[in-house]
Amino acid sequence: TMMRNCRATILSLLFLAAAIPAAGLDGHLHHELSVILDVDYHEIQAFDRINFNDAVRPGPLGSYRFLLHADLHPRVVASDWTLIQEPGPPDLASFGFDSAGAAGLVPLKAWQLVPEPGEKAPYLSWKGEIHHPVELSGGDYQRGFSQTPGIIGKDGVFLSGATFWVPVFNDRLVTFDLWNATLEAPWTIVSQGKRTVASKPDLPEGAVEVHWECHKPVEEIYLVAGPWHEYSSRVGEVELLAFLREDDPALADKYLEAATRFIGMYEAMLTPYPWPSFALVENFWDTGYGMPGFTLLGPRIIRFPWILTSSYPHEILHNWWGNSTYIDFGSGNWAEGLTAYMADHMFAEQRGEGGIHRRATLQKYTDFVRESKDFALSDFRSRHSAASEAVGYGKSLMLFHMIRREVGDEAFLGALARFHRDHLYSAASFGDLARAFTEETGRDWGPFFEAWTGREGAPEIEIADLETISREDGGWGVQFRLAQTQSGSPFPATIPVAVTVEGREEAVVGDYPSTPEPQKHRFDLPGRPLRLDVDPAFDVMRRLDPMEVPPALSTLFGEDDPVYVLPSGAPPDEMEAWRALAARWQGDGEPRFVMDSDLEDLPEGTVWLLGRGNALRQEVWRPLTDAIAAEKELAFGRGEVGLRIDRSLVLVARRAGDPRAAVGWVTAERVAAIPGLARKLPHYTR
Repeated sequence: TMMRNCRATILSLLFLAAAIPAAGLDGHLHHELSVILDVDYHEIQAFDRINFNDAVRPGPLGSYRFLLHADLHPRVVASDWTLIQEPGPPDLASFGFDSAGAAGLVPLKAWQLVPEPGEKAPYLSWKGEIHHPVELSGGDYQRGFSQTPGIIGKDGVFLSGATFWVPVFNDRLVTFDLWNATLEAPWTIVSQGKRTVASKPDLPEGAVEVHWECHKPVEEIYLVAGPWHEYSSRVGEVELLAFLREDDPALADKYLEAATRFIGMYEAMLTPYPWPSFALVENFWDTGYGMPGFTLLGPRIIRFPWILTSSYPHEILHNWWGNSTYIDFGSGNWAEGLTAYMADHMFAEQRGEGGIHRRATLQKYTDFVRESKDFALSDFRSRHSAASEAVGYGKSLMLFHMIRREVGDEAFLGALARFHRDHLYSAASFGDLARAFTEETGRDWGPFFEAWTGREGAPEIEIADLETISREDGGWGVQFRLAQTQSGSPFPATIPVAVTVEGREEAVVGDYPSTPEPQKHRFDLPGRPLRLDVDPAFDVMRRLDPMEVPPALSTLFGEDDPVYVLPSGAPPDEMEAWRALAARWQGDGEPRFVMDSDLEDLPEGTVWLLGRGNALRQEVWRPLTDAIAAEKELAFGRGEVGLRIDRSLVLVARRAGDPRAAVGWVTAERVAAIPGLARKLPHYTR
């Protein structure tokens, strides 16, 4: 529960803040905030001493303009400043915001603060309701997720920059102090920076004063609250915290130990951890958010064992990339790809699966990023679909991998450490990364970054004029040309070529730069060449040839307008379930249906066959040349996949005449299982 009638307490905090010197550093606007939360009524009451510190300049009439959530009602307290509401909807562009971004998620009002001569720091208070229920968003079925721009309720509290719960004067960085003394255990608040907790005699029984001090500039102010069990430890000067909604010391210890390990690892690779603390916070709905100094993970996610070595180190690393060196969104989001490379890819590489991870990354791009969905990395802001993820995470990940292969590990990490030091607590761009690599290596990386971030698309590589050479000295060699066949000029890339040689276990590997005009390359060998592979470990960002990889569900889900073949012999309830599955997968589009009884052969293009009794199922079995098809079972190599009544089966095969297209067959153990298949299969894209 929350305590009520805390005005005396909050006013004492307000005047305590008044006695503290303005703490804004380096000319950043500074908020000194004290808050009351009432979850029963979804309300917040706040007091704010605002120190402009020359970070905000008054307008032509001498007033200071700000945005605030429309359901919060501000007033001036303890000063003689004047507050004026601007008429009509606010002009977001005049504040530096885009209406299509976070500033468009909640209702807003614009206000003007007119100063009183001689008073530099105005006091504001505001009170009102913030209750935007958690809703499923994201139009793409592969990337649908639940979110809210802000909520205060009995399950918990989530307030961020998108909530506009604090006056926003511009889109620049801010510093803050945040006090709260209105929570009864086990409720507490989490924010950014350094936390202190104190019991004081003037507070009601069961309450403590929580103070978050964030004197390093941040992009937004978070306030998260909930009923948590708290656990802590330290790694060097960094306080480690875990806030769980159930008392689970064993789970907390796993996360605290993992945080110790990963923070130490990234400090050794990069620079010192940039915040006073790091907290694992259990949310009340499933999320995977990373904020400066803490991560907010959902109750199911937090208990998946693989999260400790996947999403968790990813979010810890974000404290370097995106949450202390911030993103200059005007030139593209570089942080997601760099974080995915140094976390997700690095752990796969340590398991000996780096090539597999890169192959899956390239397959997602090849399958999901069709021409109509492609865009330049400089236009990536955040993921909202499988295609945007394949570009913003996948293409960017491969960009950093190609650079690392060129410069080596030491120079790669040296450039990134330089980049972080130079842009700590400030926004940076892909261009700033290029300059860091240029300064570290002495090579101009500007054109490379411009080519890979400023244009859409990726190379399609072709080998031509391949010939074996028998030398006069008895040696062997090969000659070949490498060409990029996509439209437009070639991308700058160094392409590995591996030649398998008779009598040697390991292939001989060479690297060949792409050139505007394909050059003939000669490769001398210690024996007779048997096989030549281009980029066999998937080290180059490119579109895959369909025969390089097995067909996957992503091959089908990447198609915008597949044909769904319904089983004419199915009973009505099953038929309706299959129609609902197709409608879910098509999202806003209308599925194209055809009955199996109306067909003799598969339709052209990408096709889904639905139902165990689908008359065209043999068209899926036939291309699986290593499978033995029968009515009772399918045998695959060393194992058997039964077609028993208690199983659901999903098969994918390439189209014989068009290997870029695929056909999938989905069966269900019973009609009640079909909604589960509709929900889960898009997440099994590999």
